[in-house]
Amino acid sequence: MEEMMEEVMEEVMEEVMEEMEEVMEEMEEVMEEVMEQVMEEVMEEEVMEEVMEEVTEEVMEEVMEEVMEEVMRR
Repeated sequence: MEEMMEEVMEEVMEEVMEEMEEVMEEMEEVMEEVMEQVMEEVMEEEVMEEVMEEVTEEVMEEVMEEVMEEVMRR
């Protein structure tokens, strides 16, 4: 009887694992699609421009700070 239970449990676990794998694969596909859509929207809209402006500003500020520090050292 115990052996039967073990076998049944093993089979059930195997099925569960297979189902989980399938679900995970589907989730990955959905996530990829969602990310693609988000990226498309970001590229289409001015969001990208704003992000680029902010990044550029931050980079410029850092560069200026470094330059000023160098100048002050000399």
